[in-house]
Amino acid sequence: MAPKTMIDTLQQPAFFSDVQAPLLEIPRNLQRTLLKKKQTILSVSLSNGRLKALSIVKNAIGQSWERPGGLVSLRNLRDALEEAIHHTKFPGTHLAMLVDHPRFTTRTIQVPPMLLTDLLPFLERKVQQEKPWEGPAAWRYRIGLESRGKLHIHLDIWPQDYIDALVHICQELGLFLRQLAPLSALPESQLSSLPVEPGEGSLLLTMLEGRTIIVAGKDDGTPIWTRHLFPAQDWVPLGERVGTEVNRTIMFITQQTNLKIPHIWLLEDEERLTAGEIQPHVATPLVSFPIKPDWNYWLWVGATLPVNLSSNFTPPQVLQAPLRNALTKTLVVILAAFILFGVGTTSVIEGYLARHRIAMQAMTEQVTALQQDQAQWESRLMALDTKRQWARSVKETTIPELEGPFLSYLGTIIPTEVILHKAFIERAQNGWNLELDGTVSTNLATTLLLVDQFVQRLADGPYHVALHQDWGEQLLTQTATSTNERPLYRFILKGTMS
Repeated sequence: MAPKTMIDTLQQPAFFSDVQAPLLEIPRNLQRTLLKKKQTILSVSLSNGRLKALSIVKNAIGQSWERPGGLVSLRNLRDALEEAIHHTKFPGTHLAMLVDHPRFTTRTIQVPPMLLTDLLPFLERKVQQEKPWEGPAAWRYRIGLESRGKLHIHLDIWPQDYIDALVHICQELGLFLRQLAPLSALPESQLSSLPVEPGEGSLLLTMLEGRTIIVAGKDDGTPIWTRHLFPAQDWVPLGERVGTEVNRTIMFITQQTNLKIPHIWLLEDEERLTAGEIQPHVATPLVSFPIKPDWNYWLWVGATLPVNLSSNFTPPQVLQAPLRNALTKTLVVILAAFILFGVGTTSVIEGYLARHRIAMQAMTEQVTALQQDQAQWESRLMALDTKRQWARSVKETTIPELEGPFLSYLGTIIPTEVILHKAFIERAQNGWNLELDGTVSTNLATTLLLVDQFVQRLADGPYHVALHQDWGEQLLTQTATSTNERPLYRFILKGTMS
Protein backbone atom coordinates (compact mmCIF):
# COMPACT_ATOMS: atom_id res chain seq x y z
CA MET A 1 0.00 0.00 0.00
CA ALA A 2 1.37 3.41 -0.96
CA PRO A 3 2.09 5.79 1.92
CA LYS A 4 -0.59 8.40 2.55
CA THR A 5 0.12 12.01 1.74
CA MET A 6 -0.83 14.95 3.87
CA ILE A 7 -3.95 15.46 1.75
CA ASP A 8 -5.15 12.01 2.84
CA THR A 9 -4.24 12.18 6.50
CA LEU A 10 -4.74 15.74 7.69
CA GLN A 11 -8.49 16.06 7.50
CA GLN A 12 -8.78 16.89 11.20
CA PRO A 13 -9.60 20.15 13.02
CA ALA A 14 -6.28 21.34 14.32
CA PHE A 15 -2.89 20.70 15.79
CA PHE A 16 -1.09 22.73 18.41
CA SER A 17 2.49 23.88 18.62
CA ASP A 18 2.76 21.74 21.74
CA VAL A 19 1.62 18.13 21.72
CA GLN A 20 -2.08 17.83 21.04
CA ALA A 21 -3.76 15.70 23.69
CA PRO A 22 -7.35 14.55 24.21
CA LEU A 23 -9.32 16.11 27.04
CA LEU A 24 -8.89 12.98 29.15
CA GLU A 25 -8.16 9.35 28.41
CA ILE A 26 -11.84 8.41 28.90
CA PRO A 27 -14.54 7.55 26.35
CA ARG A 28 -16.19 10.42 24.49
CA ASN A 29 -19.66 9.23 25.53
CA LEU A 30 -18.67 9.63 29.18
CA GLN A 31 -17.22 13.09 28.43
CA ARG A 32 -20.52 14.19 26.89
CA THR A 33 -22.49 12.75 29.80
CA LEU A 34 -20.38 14.54 32.40
CA LEU A 35 -20.56 17.89 30.59
CA LYS A 36 -24.14 17.59 29.37
CA LYS A 37 -25.75 20.67 30.87
CA LYS A 38 -26.83 24.12 29.79
CA GLN A 39 -23.91 26.41 29.15
CA THR A 40 -23.01 29.22 31.53
CA ILE A 41 -20.09 31.24 30.18
CA LEU A 42 -18.69 34.76 30.08
CA SER A 43 -17.83 35.80 26.52
CA VAL A 44 -15.22 38.56 26.24
CA SER A 45 -13.66 40.36 23.27
CA LEU A 46 -10.46 42.37 23.53
CA SER A 47 -9.46 44.37 20.46
CA ASN A 48 -7.66 47.69 20.09
CA GLY A 49 -7.59 47.93 23.87
CA ARG A 50 -11.40 47.83 24.11
CA LEU A 51 -12.96 45.13 26.31
CA LYS A 52 -16.56 44.00 25.84
CA ALA A 53 -18.31 41.24 27.79
CA LEU A 54 -21.54 39.28 27.60
CA SER A 55 -22.90 36.96 30.30
CA ILE A 56 -24.64 33.77 29.14
CA VAL A 57 -26.41 31.84 31.91
CA LYS A 58 -27.86 28.42 31.12
CA ASN A 59 -27.93 29.21 27.39
CA ALA A 60 -29.83 32.46 28.02
CA ILE A 61 -28.24 35.78 27.08
CA GLY A 62 -27.73 37.92 30.16
CA GLN A 63 -26.22 41.36 30.62
CA SER A 64 -23.53 42.93 28.45
CA TRP A 65 -20.94 45.53 29.36
CA GLU A 66 -18.19 47.55 27.69
CA ARG A 67 -15.39 48.92 29.80
CA PRO A 68 -15.21 52.70 29.60
CA GLY A 69 -12.12 54.81 29.97
CA GLY A 70 -8.56 53.84 29.12
CA LEU A 71 -7.25 51.00 27.05
CA VAL A 72 -7.05 47.47 28.42
CA SER A 73 -3.75 45.57 28.27
CA LEU A 74 -2.25 42.61 30.10
CA ARG A 75 -1.24 44.95 32.94
CA ASN A 76 -4.82 45.85 33.85
CA LEU A 77 -6.68 42.91 32.29
CA ARG A 78 -7.26 41.26 35.68
CA ASP A 79 -9.05 44.34 37.00
CA ALA A 80 -11.04 44.65 33.76
CA LEU A 81 -12.25 41.04 33.97
CA GLU A 82 -13.25 41.53 37.61
CA GLU A 83 -15.29 44.55 36.57
CA ALA A 84 -16.88 42.57 33.72
CA ILE A 85 -17.90 39.78 36.12
CA HIS A 86 -19.38 42.38 38.48
CA HIS A 87 -21.28 44.44 35.90
CA THR A 88 -22.68 41.44 33.99
CA LYS A 89 -23.54 39.63 37.26
CA PHE A 90 -21.86 36.51 35.88
CA PRO A 91 -22.37 33.55 38.27
CA GLY A 92 -20.21 30.94 36.53
CA THR A 93 -16.56 30.04 35.98
CA HIS A 94 -16.18 29.42 32.22
CA LEU A 95 -14.61 32.08 29.99
CA ALA A 96 -14.39 32.53 26.21
CA MET A 97 -12.03 35.22 24.89
CA LEU A 98 -11.74 36.60 21.37
CA VAL A 99 -8.54 38.60 21.14
CA ASP A 100 -6.88 40.83 18.59
CA HIS A 101 -3.41 42.24 19.28
CA PRO A 102 -0.70 43.91 17.14
CA ARG A 103 1.79 41.20 18.14
CA PHE A 104 -0.36 38.45 16.64
CA THR A 105 0.69 37.24 13.20
CA THR A 106 -1.37 35.54 10.49
CA ARG A 107 0.25 33.87 7.47
CA THR A 108 -0.94 31.74 4.55
CA ILE A 109 1.77 29.54 3.02
CA GLN A 110 1.88 27.00 0.21
CA VAL A 111 3.42 23.57 0.74
CA PRO A 112 3.56 20.40 -1.35
CA PRO A 113 1.73 17.31 -0.10
CA MET A 114 3.73 15.63 2.68
CA LEU A 115 3.27 13.36 5.65
CA LEU A 116 2.20 14.81 8.97
CA THR A 117 5.55 13.86 10.52
CA ASP A 118 7.25 16.06 7.93
CA LEU A 119 4.68 18.88 7.98
CA LEU A 120 4.83 19.71 11.69
CA PRO A 121 8.63 20.28 11.84
CA PHE A 122 8.36 22.33 8.63
CA LEU A 123 5.66 24.55 10.15
CA GLU A 124 7.66 24.91 13.37
CA ARG A 125 10.64 26.23 11.39
CA LYS A 126 8.33 28.54 9.42
CA VAL A 127 6.87 29.92 12.65
CA GLN A 128 10.34 30.68 14.00
CA GLN A 129 11.10 32.60 10.78
CA GLU A 130 7.84 34.55 10.71
CA LYS A 131 7.43 35.60 14.35
CA PRO A 132 8.41 39.29 14.80
CA TRP A 133 9.40 38.94 18.49
CA GLU A 134 12.03 37.19 20.58
CA GLY A 135 10.96 34.26 22.69
CA PRO A 136 8.75 31.19 22.26
CA ALA A 137 5.67 31.20 20.05
CA ALA A 138 2.42 29.25 20.12
CA TRP A 139 0.80 28.47 16.79
CA ARG A 140 -2.25 26.83 15.28
CA TYR A 141 -2.77 25.79 11.68
CA ARG A 142 -5.60 24.88 9.35
CA ILE A 143 -5.46 23.32 5.91
CA GLY A 144 -7.29 25.57 3.49
CA LEU A 145 -7.28 25.49 -0.27
CA GLU A 146 -6.05 22.29 -1.97
CA SER A 147 -5.32 22.60 -5.68
CA ARG A 148 -2.72 21.86 -8.34
CA GLY A 149 -0.60 19.74 -6.05
CA LYS A 150 -0.28 22.48 -3.42
CA LEU A 151 -1.78 22.96 0.01
CA HIS A 152 -2.51 26.38 1.43
CA ILE A 153 -1.83 26.35 5.18
CA HIS A 154 -3.35 29.11 7.32
CA LEU A 155 -1.10 29.89 10.30
CA ASP A 156 -1.98 31.88 13.44
CA ILE A 157 1.10 32.74 15.52
CA TRP A 158 0.87 34.19 19.04
CA PRO A 159 3.51 34.96 21.69
CA GLN A 160 3.57 32.18 24.27
CA ASP A 161 4.12 34.64 27.12
CA TYR A 162 0.82 36.40 26.19
CA ILE A 163 -1.09 33.13 26.49
CA ASP A 164 0.65 32.22 29.76
CA ALA A 165 -0.26 35.61 31.23
CA LEU A 166 -3.94 35.18 30.26
CA VAL A 167 -4.05 31.69 31.76
CA HIS A 168 -2.46 32.98 34.99
CA ILE A 169 -5.02 35.81 35.27
CA CYS A 170 -7.89 33.36 34.79
CA GLN A 171 -6.49 31.07 37.49
CA GLU A 172 -6.25 33.98 39.91
CA LEU A 173 -9.91 34.85 39.24
CA GLY A 174 -11.08 31.24 39.49
CA LEU A 175 -12.07 31.13 35.80
CA PHE A 176 -11.71 28.19 33.43
CA LEU A 177 -10.57 29.37 29.99
CA ARG A 178 -12.52 27.41 27.37
CA GLN A 179 -11.87 29.45 24.24
CA LEU A 180 -8.96 31.71 23.31
CA ALA A 181 -9.15 32.55 19.62
CA PRO A 182 -8.51 35.41 17.18
CA LEU A 183 -11.38 37.62 15.99
CA SER A 184 -11.24 36.00 12.54
CA ALA A 185 -12.74 32.85 14.09
CA LEU A 186 -16.08 34.71 14.33
CA PRO A 187 -16.78 35.26 10.60
CA GLU A 188 -15.22 31.89 9.75
CA SER A 189 -17.84 30.21 11.96
CA GLN A 190 -20.66 31.91 10.04
CA LEU A 191 -19.87 30.20 6.72
CA SER A 192 -21.74 27.06 7.77
CA SER A 193 -24.92 29.11 8.30
CA LEU A 194 -25.03 30.47 4.73
CA PRO A 195 -27.33 28.88 2.11
CA VAL A 196 -24.96 27.48 -0.54
CA GLU A 197 -25.78 25.17 -3.44
CA PRO A 198 -23.65 22.01 -3.99
CA GLY A 199 -20.57 22.78 -6.09
CA GLU A 200 -20.67 26.48 -5.22
CA GLY A 201 -18.44 28.42 -2.90
CA SER A 202 -19.29 31.12 -0.40
CA LEU A 203 -17.58 34.43 0.31
CA LEU A 204 -18.32 36.47 3.43
CA LEU A 205 -17.19 40.08 3.93
CA THR A 206 -17.22 41.52 7.46
CA MET A 207 -16.02 44.58 9.37
CA LEU A 208 -14.73 43.85 12.88
CA GLU A 209 -13.03 46.49 15.06
CA GLY A 210 -11.83 48.53 12.08
CA ARG A 211 -10.50 45.48 10.23
CA THR A 212 -12.02 44.10 7.05
CA ILE A 213 -12.02 40.29 6.94
CA ILE A 214 -12.72 38.29 3.77
CA VAL A 215 -13.55 34.61 4.33
CA ALA A 216 -14.14 32.05 1.58
CA GLY A 217 -15.47 28.54 2.08
CA LYS A 218 -16.68 25.37 0.43
CA ASP A 219 -20.30 24.39 -0.02
CA ASP A 220 -20.19 22.56 3.34
CA GLY A 221 -19.11 25.71 5.21
CA THR A 222 -15.44 24.70 5.63
CA PRO A 223 -13.16 27.78 5.47
CA ILE A 224 -10.53 27.57 2.74
CA TRP A 225 -9.22 31.15 2.59
CA THR A 226 -9.08 34.04 5.05
CA ARG A 227 -7.75 37.53 4.30
CA HIS A 228 -7.29 40.51 6.62
CA LEU A 229 -7.34 44.06 5.23
CA PHE A 230 -5.78 46.63 7.50
CA PRO A 231 -6.47 50.38 7.27
CA ALA A 232 -4.71 51.89 4.24
CA GLN A 233 -4.12 55.35 2.85
CA ASP A 234 -6.95 57.79 3.43
CA TRP A 235 -6.99 58.95 -0.19
CA VAL A 236 -8.07 55.49 -1.39
CA PRO A 237 -11.82 55.09 -0.81
CA LEU A 238 -12.50 52.14 1.45
CA GLY A 239 -15.24 50.78 -0.81
CA GLU A 240 -12.90 50.79 -3.82
CA ARG A 241 -10.08 49.12 -1.91
CA VAL A 242 -12.35 46.42 -0.49
CA GLY A 243 -13.92 45.83 -3.91
CA THR A 244 -10.50 45.39 -5.50
CA GLU A 245 -9.40 42.86 -2.89
CA VAL A 246 -12.70 40.97 -3.19
CA ASN A 247 -12.22 40.70 -6.97
CA ARG A 248 -8.69 39.39 -6.47
CA THR A 249 -9.91 36.83 -3.96
CA ILE A 250 -12.71 35.58 -6.23
CA MET A 251 -10.36 35.38 -9.21
CA PHE A 252 -7.79 33.41 -7.21
CA ILE A 253 -10.33 30.91 -5.88
CA THR A 254 -11.97 30.29 -9.25
CA GLN A 255 -8.56 29.77 -10.87
CA GLN A 256 -7.39 27.34 -8.18
CA THR A 257 -10.66 25.39 -7.77
CA ASN A 258 -13.83 24.48 -9.61
CA LEU A 259 -15.94 26.44 -7.15
CA LYS A 260 -18.21 29.18 -8.43
CA ILE A 261 -19.08 32.13 -6.22
CA PRO A 262 -22.46 33.45 -7.42
CA HIS A 263 -22.72 36.24 -4.83
CA ILE A 264 -20.94 37.87 -1.91
CA TRP A 265 -22.43 37.90 1.57
CA LEU A 266 -21.90 41.19 3.38
CA LEU A 267 -22.11 41.90 7.08
CA GLU A 268 -22.62 45.65 6.80
CA ASP A 269 -21.20 48.23 9.15
CA GLU A 270 -23.23 51.30 8.18
CA GLU A 271 -20.90 53.59 10.10
CA ARG A 272 -17.88 52.51 8.06
CA LEU A 273 -18.86 50.53 4.97
CA THR A 274 -22.05 49.73 3.05
CA ALA A 275 -22.94 47.61 0.04
CA GLY A 276 -23.51 50.74 -2.03
CA GLU A 277 -19.86 51.74 -1.59
CA ILE A 278 -18.52 48.34 -2.66
CA GLN A 279 -20.90 47.20 -5.43
CA PRO A 280 -19.65 49.65 -8.12
CA HIS A 281 -16.22 48.04 -7.89
CA VAL A 282 -17.37 44.38 -7.88
CA ALA A 283 -19.06 42.48 -10.70
CA THR A 284 -20.44 39.79 -8.39
CA PRO A 285 -23.68 40.85 -6.67
CA LEU A 286 -23.57 41.66 -2.96
CA VAL A 287 -26.16 40.11 -0.63
CA SER A 288 -26.74 41.38 2.89
CA PHE A 289 -26.30 38.90 5.71
CA PRO A 290 -29.67 37.65 7.03
CA ILE A 291 -29.20 39.52 10.33
CA LYS A 292 -27.69 42.81 11.40
CA PRO A 293 -25.12 41.71 13.97
CA ASP A 294 -24.04 43.88 16.86
CA TRP A 295 -21.34 43.09 19.38
CA ASN A 296 -23.74 41.11 21.57
CA TYR A 297 -24.29 38.83 18.60
CA TRP A 298 -20.55 38.37 18.01
CA LEU A 299 -19.96 37.69 21.70
CA TRP A 300 -22.69 35.07 21.62
CA VAL A 301 -21.04 33.50 18.56
CA GLY A 302 -17.70 33.45 20.39
CA ALA A 303 -19.29 31.67 23.37
CA THR A 304 -20.69 28.93 21.10
CA LEU A 305 -17.45 28.17 19.24
CA PRO A 306 -16.36 24.53 19.80
CA VAL A 307 -13.37 23.92 22.07
CA ASN A 308 -11.71 21.83 19.33
CA LEU A 309 -11.65 24.86 17.03
CA SER A 310 -8.53 24.93 14.89
CA SER A 311 -7.57 28.40 16.17
CA ASN A 312 -8.26 27.78 19.89
CA PHE A 313 -5.05 28.72 21.75
CA THR A 314 -6.24 27.44 25.12
CA PRO A 315 -3.57 25.00 26.45
CA PRO A 316 -4.75 21.36 26.61
CA GLN A 317 -4.19 21.10 30.37
CA VAL A 318 -6.52 24.08 30.89
CA LEU A 319 -9.22 22.49 28.73
CA GLN A 320 -8.98 19.32 30.81
CA ALA A 321 -9.68 21.05 34.13
CA PRO A 322 -13.54 21.32 33.98
CA LEU A 323 -13.93 17.75 32.77
CA ARG A 324 -11.52 16.55 35.43
CA ASN A 325 -13.53 18.40 38.09
CA ALA A 326 -16.80 16.97 36.78
CA LEU A 327 -15.31 13.49 36.79
CA THR A 328 -14.02 13.97 40.35
CA LYS A 329 -17.44 15.13 41.58
CA THR A 330 -19.10 12.16 39.91
CA LEU A 331 -16.65 9.75 41.51
CA VAL A 332 -17.22 11.37 44.91
CA VAL A 333 -20.99 10.94 44.55
CA ILE A 334 -20.58 7.31 43.49
CA LEU A 335 -18.22 6.66 46.40
CA ALA A 336 -20.63 8.26 48.87
CA ALA A 337 -23.46 6.12 47.49
CA PHE A 338 -21.35 2.98 47.92
CA ILE A 339 -20.50 3.97 51.50
CA LEU A 340 -24.15 4.59 52.38
CA PHE A 341 -25.13 1.32 50.75
CA GLY A 342 -22.38 -0.50 52.67
CA VAL A 343 -23.42 1.02 56.00
CA GLY A 344 -27.07 0.13 55.39
CA THR A 345 -26.22 -3.42 54.36
CA THR A 346 -24.00 -3.86 57.44
CA SER A 347 -26.80 -2.68 59.71
CA VAL A 348 -29.26 -5.16 58.17
CA ILE A 349 -26.79 -8.03 58.52
CA GLU A 350 -26.00 -7.16 62.13
CA GLY A 351 -29.72 -7.09 63.01
CA TYR A 352 -30.26 -10.44 61.34
CA LEU A 353 -27.29 -11.98 63.18
CA ALA A 354 -28.53 -10.66 66.52
CA ARG A 355 -31.90 -12.37 66.00
CA HIS A 356 -30.36 -15.68 64.92
CA ARG A 357 -27.25 -15.83 67.10
CA ILE A 358 -27.88 -19.34 68.58
CA ALA A 359 -28.61 -20.84 65.20
CA MET A 360 -25.53 -19.18 63.80
CA GLN A 361 -23.39 -20.65 66.61
CA ALA A 362 -24.68 -24.17 65.87
CA MET A 363 -24.04 -23.63 62.18
CA THR A 364 -20.56 -22.37 63.00
CA GLU A 365 -19.77 -25.54 65.02
CA GLN A 366 -21.03 -27.70 62.17
CA VAL A 367 -18.94 -25.77 59.68
CA THR A 368 -15.87 -26.18 61.93
CA ALA A 369 -16.40 -29.93 62.17
CA LEU A 370 -16.85 -30.19 58.42
CA GLN A 371 -13.68 -28.18 57.85
CA GLN A 372 -11.74 -30.52 60.18
CA ASP A 373 -13.07 -33.58 58.30
CA GLN A 374 -12.17 -31.90 55.04
CA ALA A 375 -8.63 -31.28 56.28
CA GLN A 376 -8.23 -34.95 57.29
CA TRP A 377 -9.48 -36.19 53.94
CA GLU A 378 -7.24 -33.72 52.10
CA SER A 379 -4.25 -35.05 54.11
CA ARG A 380 -5.11 -38.65 53.17
CA LEU A 381 -5.59 -37.71 49.52
CA MET A 382 -2.24 -35.93 49.47
CA ALA A 383 -0.52 -39.03 50.93
CA LEU A 384 -2.17 -41.26 48.32
CA ASP A 385 -1.25 -38.86 45.56
CA THR A 386 2.37 -38.83 46.73
CA LYS A 387 2.53 -42.64 46.69
CA ARG A 388 0.89 -42.71 43.24
CA GLN A 389 3.49 -40.28 41.92
CA TRP A 390 6.35 -42.39 43.34
CA ALA A 391 4.90 -45.50 41.72
CA ARG A 392 4.52 -43.73 38.37
CA SER A 393 8.07 -42.40 38.62
CA VAL A 394 9.51 -45.86 39.29
CA LYS A 395 7.41 -47.39 36.54
CA GLU A 396 8.18 -44.80 33.88
CA THR A 397 11.92 -44.39 34.60
CA THR A 398 13.89 -45.04 31.40
CA ILE A 399 17.37 -44.55 30.27
CA PRO A 400 17.67 -41.06 28.78
CA GLU A 401 18.40 -40.50 25.12
CA LEU A 402 22.14 -40.28 24.41
CA GLU A 403 22.71 -40.35 20.65
CA GLY A 404 22.29 -36.64 19.91
CA PRO A 405 24.41 -35.27 22.77
CA PHE A 406 27.19 -37.83 22.15
CA LEU A 407 27.44 -37.07 18.43
CA SER A 408 27.66 -33.35 19.23
CA TYR A 409 30.43 -34.18 21.72
CA LEU A 410 32.37 -36.15 19.07
CA GLY A 411 32.55 -33.02 16.91
CA THR A 412 34.46 -31.20 19.66
CA ILE A 413 37.16 -33.82 20.38
CA ILE A 414 37.94 -35.49 17.03
CA PRO A 415 41.30 -34.38 15.54
CA THR A 416 41.04 -32.35 12.38
CA GLU A 417 43.07 -34.88 10.35
CA VAL A 418 40.66 -37.70 11.22
CA ILE A 419 37.62 -38.26 9.00
CA LEU A 420 34.79 -40.16 10.69
CA HIS A 421 32.64 -42.11 8.21
CA LYS A 422 30.28 -43.93 10.56
CA ALA A 423 29.24 -43.73 14.18
CA PHE A 424 27.09 -46.60 15.46
CA ILE A 425 25.54 -46.40 18.93
CA GLU A 426 23.32 -49.18 20.29
CA ARG A 427 21.62 -49.28 23.67
CA ALA A 428 22.55 -52.39 25.71
CA GLN A 429 21.27 -53.75 29.00
CA ASN A 430 23.96 -52.06 31.13
CA GLY A 431 24.91 -49.16 28.91
CA TRP A 432 25.72 -48.49 25.27
CA ASN A 433 27.72 -50.29 22.56
CA LEU A 434 29.81 -48.04 20.37
CA GLU A 435 31.46 -48.46 16.97
CA LEU A 436 33.37 -45.69 15.16
CA ASP A 437 34.66 -46.12 11.59
CA GLY A 438 37.07 -43.57 10.08
CA THR A 439 40.18 -42.85 8.01
CA VAL A 440 43.38 -40.81 8.33
CA SER A 441 45.38 -39.43 5.36
CA THR A 442 48.84 -39.27 6.96
CA ASN A 443 51.79 -41.59 7.36
CA LEU A 444 51.52 -44.55 9.71
CA ALA A 445 53.34 -43.00 12.66
CA THR A 446 51.19 -39.89 12.60
CA THR A 447 48.05 -41.98 12.11
CA LEU A 448 48.85 -44.03 15.21
CA LEU A 449 49.46 -40.86 17.18
CA LEU A 450 46.21 -39.19 16.05
CA VAL A 451 44.01 -42.23 16.68
CA ASP A 452 45.61 -42.76 20.09
CA GLN A 453 44.91 -39.10 20.93
CA PHE A 454 41.28 -39.57 19.86
CA VAL A 455 40.94 -42.76 21.94
CA GLN A 456 42.44 -41.04 24.98
CA ARG A 457 39.98 -38.11 24.71
CA LEU A 458 37.06 -40.53 24.56
CA ALA A 459 38.28 -42.36 27.63
CA ASP A 460 38.90 -39.19 29.65
CA GLY A 461 35.65 -37.50 28.61
CA PRO A 462 32.30 -37.35 30.42
CA TYR A 463 30.90 -40.43 28.66
CA HIS A 464 33.50 -42.88 30.05
CA VAL A 465 34.12 -44.66 26.74
CA ALA A 466 36.04 -47.95 27.08
CA LEU A 467 37.46 -49.07 23.68
CA HIS A 468 39.00 -52.36 22.65
CA GLN A 469 42.78 -52.09 22.10
CA ASP A 470 42.91 -53.99 18.80
CA TRP A 471 42.75 -50.82 16.74
CA GLY A 472 46.54 -50.52 16.77
CA GLU A 473 47.02 -53.99 15.30
CA GLN A 474 44.50 -53.10 12.59
CA LEU A 475 46.59 -50.14 11.52
CA LEU A 476 49.93 -51.99 11.70
CA THR A 477 48.67 -54.81 9.51
CA GLN A 478 47.28 -52.47 6.87
CA THR A 479 48.97 -51.50 3.69
CA ALA A 480 48.46 -47.80 3.03
CA THR A 481 46.05 -47.08 0.23
CA SER A 482 47.08 -44.11 -1.88
CA THR A 483 44.60 -41.34 -2.67
CA ASN A 484 46.03 -38.61 -4.88
CA GLU A 485 49.53 -39.82 -3.90
CA ARG A 486 48.70 -39.56 -0.15
CA PRO A 487 48.53 -42.61 2.19
CA LEU A 488 45.09 -43.54 3.59
CA TYR A 489 44.63 -45.69 6.73
CA ARG A 490 41.28 -46.99 7.97
CA PHE A 491 40.45 -47.71 11.63
CA ILE A 492 37.49 -49.21 13.49
CA LEU A 493 37.03 -48.42 17.18
CA LYS A 494 34.69 -50.62 19.23
CA GLY A 495 33.79 -50.30 22.87
CA THR A 496 31.15 -49.43 25.44
CA MET A 497 29.84 -46.43 27.32
CA SER A 498 28.50 -46.60 30.83
